[in-house]
Amino acid sequence: MEATDVDVRQFVEGNIDDIRRRLNHAIQTRRCIKWYATLDVSFQRTDADGNIQRTTARFRTTPTIISDVSDLSIDHIAGEFLSAIENFNTRGSNWVVECLVDFRITYAPYRPTQGSSFIPTPREIALKHAIVNVQNDDELCFLWSVLAAVHPAPQAPNCTYHYKPYLNLLNTSGL
Repeated sequence: MEATDVDVRQFVEGNIDDIRRRLNHAIQTRRCIKWYATLDVSFQRTDADGNIQRTTARFRTTPTIISDVSDLSIDHIAGEFLSAIENFNTRGSNWVVECLVDFRITYAPYRPTQGSSFIPTPREIALKHAIVNVQNDDELCFLWSVLAAVHPAPQAPNCTYHYKPYLNLLNTSGL
């Protein structure tokens, strides 16, 4: 996105629809994303001799996990940038925002730790007979463990056939 406005809050407000559209597209294809925005700012100041000095700085928002763009806050995005710019000037450097040079959104799919298929129980734990490790060949190991806890099997509790009749009783929407 081209960033030419000097007022950061006004820039974010003016581009929020485009930001939402881009993040919503990412969410549609990846379901959940971790994202952040970067803003390159050009500063200028006049030194004691009357010379104009220029510099640029890059500021970044805190990486955030979202699965719905309605969680996006203009105030939060603009506030993080404004706070970072203010912090940049805290030591009396007298830098003044000249223009916003570049604005970027960076995102990546976010996949929290997920279940997988069966993993054999380590021998020292298995010898204690303190847990049930349902042996499965699918990606439902979490569901099998929930069913084993809710519907304990008196014999061979590590076999899925005990729990298959109860599998459709679990509400797995949103998982």
